Amino acid sequence: MSSIQANDSDTSAFLTALTRISDQQKTICAQLDELLLLMQLPSESVLQVLRGLLLPMNSNIDVLVTTLQTRLGEA
Repeated sequence: MSSIQANDSDTSAFLTALTRISDQQKTICAQLDELLLLMQLPSESVLQVLRGLLLPMNSNIDVLVTTLQTRLGEA
């Protein structure tokens, strides 16, 4: 049975590749987290409809959004 011995250069290249893969996975995970968050938020068209509904009730959409963000941040 034969074995392959890695030299220092091979080991360094392998560790560099693993580090690069790990960094890419971190980036992808962060992007997936952001995508999931965006999917949980109402779309812009929903917000436009809500703004149209709130105007006659003298409610400010910006105040509502800020309040919602604050409350969601507390959860």
